[in-house]
Order: sequence, then structure tokens, then C-alpha cells
Amino acid sequence: MYQFSQKNKKIIIFIMLIGFFILLFDQIIKSEKIENKPWIGLYISIFYFTSISLGSLFFLGIQYVSKSGWSIIIYPIMEEVSSFLPYGGVMILIILLLNAMNYIHIFHWMDPTLYDPTSLEYDKVIASKKLFLNIPFFLIRSFIYIIGWCFFYFKIKKTSSILDKTCSLKDYKKLNFLSIIFIIFFSITSIFMGWDWIMSLNPHWLSTLFSWYVLSTYIVTGISTITIITIYMKKKGCLPFFNENHLHDLSKYLFSTSLLWTYLWFSQFLLYWYGNIPEEISFFLKREEVYGSIHFWMLISNFLIPFLGLMSSRCKTNPRIVFTIASILLFGHYIDIYNLIAPDVNGIFDPKFGLSEIGSFLLIGSIFSYILFRNLNKKKLHPIGNPLFQESKKYKYPYI
Repeated sequence: MYQFSQKNKKIIIFIMLIGFFILLFDQIIKSEKIENKPWIGLYISIFYFTSISLGSLFFLGIQYVSKSGWSIIIYPIMEEVSSFLPYGGVMILIILLLNAMNYIHIFHWMDPTLYDPTSLEYDKVIASKKLFLNIPFFLIRSFIYIIGWCFFYFKIKKTSSILDKTCSLKDYKKLNFLSIIFIIFFSITSIFMGWDWIMSLNPHWLSTLFSWYVLSTYIVTGISTITIITIYMKKKGCLPFFNENHLHDLSKYLFSTSLLWTYLWFSQFLLYWYGNIPEEISFFLKREEVYGSIHFWMLISNFLIPFLGLMSSRCKTNPRIVFTIASILLFGHYIDIYNLIAPDVNGIFDPKFGLSEIGSFLLIGSIFSYILFRNLNKKKLHPIGNPLFQESKKYKYPYI
């Protein structure tokens, strides 16, 4: 069992306080109030760490459904990386409610004058989407996403805990069934969530591929975090059965999901490039104007480094290389999410990275870390109730 020492707790709390005071300092030194500061930085960071939890839970569900043997010894890691989900979900709901109540103004379409034909602010395009983009329906959908995800998270975790005690085949089959239902539910809600929480920031823009692109980000960041925590726990001596064979398979998922993200990135870019439709390419032009060639720079961290670094089996079994590449992927996908959200925020907002974003990342990241390590401290890290646990202990990849 992992011991979450008082020293580590103090370090995380100290980083949390640093993040909070950076946010506070950033607001004090502003000569004039900038709309949506620091809310957009908080929104991006909360979304980012919540997406990591979602990706981890989705990956865990895939393992249960596929009845994979190799990954069983890291099931507890996957469960606890998902543990930020209820907290992140509540934080996102608070920000959405503050927008709905007109306290903050991240979502442009929530302005009622846009739907009034007699108003000078009337927007025909946004008004035509009122059936979908209206505050009550938007909030109801968001509640359904978060309540549904949290329900499956707690249900899967509880059933897994029962399985460890009973070693019952019935409970194992129940976990399999729950995972199937969760994957179906998540596959549907993640599509709408991408439209609601990111794409609706710019209601004039539309992409049918967008939700799949965002989904690939959840999976990559989730697996990257699982990899980092697993290697860390192995180094601490908490996962004695985890070896280079398991690391090789985990690295393969890291490698393949980064390729999936790149494929969807390229598909969207290529479609827009040869279509050259003004309503579509505005997405790229706006970001090009603010950040330069950020779309291509992201490929270095999110595609090129993992592609070259994880191509050989030797690299896939090297904990230092895998740890470094997983960390680079987490950094690259934060940039990706920032690039998706920040330029489309409503109102007067400086979309360039600054103290507000740094403070938000440190604050939410430290909360994520505290919850994760606190739960790992209580967690039994050997899922002995799983009928395939012995297979996982003895697993050997034949081609290493």
C-alpha cells in the first residue's frame, strides 16, 4: 500500500497555495479589469484535469470489456486517476451556472439580446440554433453528463472493491456489464459534451469531427497519467508485480492513441484546407493570428516525440523514456485544450498565456494530485479478487 506522507501532503498544499496567490496577484496588478479573468484559466484547467479522469475511466472500462489480462495489476491506478471526476464535474457545473446567471460571460450565445430580432445585437445564425443552444437545455445536458459519469465511476469502484473481498465470478461479470453500459453512455455523452463545453464557445463554427478529436485527447491524457503514476508507484515499491512486460503494453497504448489523435487532427485540418469554406477555416485563422503556427508546433509534442520515442520495443520498456514521453504528451495536450478554448471565449479577453493560466494550472493540478494520492493511500493495490489476477502477475510479452 502506498503511504501518502505528511511531507508530500505539505508539498502539494504549498503548490496549491502558490497557485491561489498567483491568481490573486494577477488580479491585483491589473490596471484595469479584464473580462473573464481568471475564470477562463480556471475553466481550461478544470476541463483538462477532468478530461484526464474521464480518459482513465474510459480506458479502465475498455480493459474490463475486453477482459484483458495484462493490465489487471494496474486497475487500482486507473480507478484512482479517475477519482478527480466528481470534483472536476462539480467545478465545471459551478462555472456553467455562473455563466447562466450572468455573473461571468464565457459563453457568447447566452446573451439574450442575440435572439431578439428587434435588438441591434441580433444574430441570425445563433438564433437559428436556439432549439439546442438555450440555457435550460444546456444545463440539463451538462447535469446528465456529470451525474452519469459519476454514477458509473462510483458503481465500478464499489463493485471492484466488493470483488476483491468476494472473488465472485458474478461480481466480475457485473463489472463487465457496467463497463459496457458506461462505454455506450460515455461514447454518446462525450460527443454532446464536446459540442456544449468547447464548440459552443464559437456558435458560428461547426465541425462534425470535433468531438472525436476531443475524445482522443481524453484517452491520450488519461493513459499518459496512468503511465506516470504507475512508474512512480513501481519506483516506490508499491507495485512489485509490475514489470517491463506490462510497461511495454502500456507504452503501446500510449503510442497508438497519440497516432489516433494525430490522425483526427490531420483529418480535420485536411478537410478544412481543401474545402476552404470561410465559416470553417475561421477556426484556424483566428488561432494563427494569435498564436502563430501553434497547430503545427503541437505536432512535435503530441505526435513526433511519442512516434519516434516509442517506436522500438527497447524504448517501450525503458521507464525513464516512457515517463518522459508521457509527461511531454500531458504538456502538449494542455496546449491543445488551451488552444481549443481560449481564442473563442466571449468578451474582452487576452488569449495569450499568462499568470492567470499558470496559477489556475497549479491550483487545480495540486487539487487533482492531492485527491489522487490521498485515495491511493487508502487503496489496496493488488486486485486479488479478479479471476485473471494470477495471469496478470505472470504476464510476459513474447517479443521483448
